[in-house]
This record gives sequence, structure tokens and C-alpha cells, in this order.
Amino acid sequence: MSQSDPFALKNSGLNDFLFAEVGSEMNGSPLTILSMLARLGKDPWAEAARLAGLPKSSIVDALAKCICQMPLCPQALTDARGTAARLILLLPSQVQSGRIRASLPVAKSALPAWVPLAAFLSVLAFGVMFQMMAPATTPAAFSSLAKQAIAHPQAPSN
Repeated sequence: MSQSDPFALKNSGLNDFLFAEVGSEMNGSPLTILSMLARLGKDPWAEAARLAGLPKSSIVDALAKCICQMPLCPQALTDARGTAARLILLLPSQVQSGRIRASLPVAKSALPAWVPLAAFLSVLAFGVMFQMMAPATTPAAFSSLAKQAIAHPQAPSN
């Protein structure tokens, strides 16, 4: 199961659909679409988004099938297709290019766009500063030091 944004719930365009009542359970408590989908082992938000992209007749069929799998009172089971047809009106969808698509909010980055660039430039500036502070030794200087060490070895001190 994919992890979801914990702050996306209040901004989700699917809340009206997911928290809508499907019917009453045998014990009298109301059952929501969210609970129904969770009981069926589906991620409610992912399933609602998937349903929102389907044709209306397919959504009604899928929801009615799910409703019929729940322990609802007999009246709710009898009206499963009617309930499904009523509930799909709560799905956030809009017509674009002849297709129905879910109008879900686009995830926004938690950081402003300039923050990664500023971090990169700061690291670059520290690198340049570090290079400027390092002693100026070149490969030529190392080779001349090595030649001197070979030509004039120092005697170990006691």
C-alpha cells in the first residue's frame, strides 16, 4: 500500500464521496463508502480516484457490487443500484477532451522552489572558499620536494 500525505485529507476532492452513507448495517449503524472500501481491502482514496475516471455506468456497477457484499439491512441491499447512482454524483469529475477525469488536487512541494537552488549555491560557495584556503601545492611542487628528499636524505635523529 502506498503511503499518503497525512495533510491531504482536508484538501481531498473525494471527501464528499468517501464519507457519504451507503446504508444502515444490521445493527443500525450507518456505513460510509470509506468504511465499505476499507472492509473490502481497498485503499479508499485510490479506489475513489480510480472510479472517478470510469464511465458512469461502470461506476454504478462497481459500487452496487461492493454494496451487495456488505452486511446491510435488506432495504439497503435491494436499493444498491439506486444508492450507487445517487453516490456517483458526489465524485469530483469534470469533462475534458470528451473524457471524465478526477479533479484531484495536485501535490505541492513543501519547500519553495528557490530553497534547493539556494542550498546548492551555498554548498558551491563553501567548496570554492575551502579551495581558496587550501595551501597552494601543485604536482610540480610535490615532484621537486620528492627530488630533494631523494638527493638529500636526512639522517634519523637520536
